[in-house]
Amino acid sequence: MTDQQSELDRQILRSDQQVATALGIVLPVRQRSSNSDAIAAGLQFLFSRRKQRHWSFCNPTSMESASWVTAYALTRLGEIPSHYIGHSLRRQIEDSLDWLMEIRTPQGGWGFGGPGSTDDADSTAWSIVALRQHGRAVPDESIELVRSCRRSNGGFAIHPEAPNSSSDVTAIAARAMASIDTASSEFLASHLRTDLPRAPCRLSSRFFVSSVLMDWEPGMAPWFIVNAVRQLTCQLSAEGTWEQSLLLRCLMHLRTQTAWTLLAGLRQTQLQDGSWPGSAALAPVSVEGAGQSRSHFDEQGILATVTAMSALAMGDLQPGLYFGSDLPFRRL
Repeated sequence: MTDQQSELDRQILRSDQQVATALGIVLPVRQRSSNSDAIAAGLQFLFSRRKQRHWSFCNPTSMESASWVTAYALTRLGEIPSHYIGHSLRRQIEDSLDWLMEIRTPQGGWGFGGPGSTDDADSTAWSIVALRQHGRAVPDESIELVRSCRRSNGGFAIHPEAPNSSSDVTAIAARAMASIDTASSEFLASHLRTDLPRAPCRLSSRFFVSSVLMDWEPGMAPWFIVNAVRQLTCQLSAEGTWEQSLLLRCLMHLRTQTAWTLLAGLRQTQLQDGSWPGSAALAPVSVEGAGQSRSHFDEQGILATVTAMSALAMGDLQPGLYFGSDLPFRRL
């Protein structure tokens, strides 16, 4: 199919959807027959939303959320098998990695937005992981900035000056530094959920911290943390494709048999344009640790799409694998 024909098909689909919406008709979603088809369509959508070398929830010129969203997207793209990434997509990924390096702050870290934003441990840690996922060198100053945000209780704060630790920052900071100690492990075990009252988290989700923990290197997470994740994922259900994707990633790591049912359901919720419906809200976090009034909703489905694709890719890496939860701490 030519690019011209693909664009024509997209225009016809948008027109059909607009007419159907006006008439109150729900159009059927064309279900893709395999994970490979779904991932290919998701990649096409995701890179169509890449503007000015990065991804963002906002107007490309405002740069709000650009660093964080781009670092997260690049991290997940690093989990997609290379045979899905053609030469053109690889060049765009490398260009976005270059952009990420170019917008580092004078202190060596990254901020929530683009150039000029104040660096923070969360954005910096995600950027570190993104660089590593694609074989890029990580500046020592970036690691030191994350380390400077560690608090006495074992958790990590969003900024070096912020007094309160946060579970989501701690989880990604530990991955960025590739190490975890007893104090940090105990802090995370007691703060797995990010939707706790007044928790200063960028993303309010029941499974976000758990999914980050499961992405640690095998053997890095103590057994009691992995078992705590297992208990959480067994007790709670997912609402929205963003949460379903995060939950699926956890279940895949835990070798839980219900992952296969969720995998098939996730593929069926993919939209005609290759995206998954957005259901995540991303908020800046102030130095004091409280979320600012302005938050950004994943209206385009960028986070949902790239996370869903990475979850489907995990399923493809385990063909025919028997899942059992008798040994939940033995992860892939």
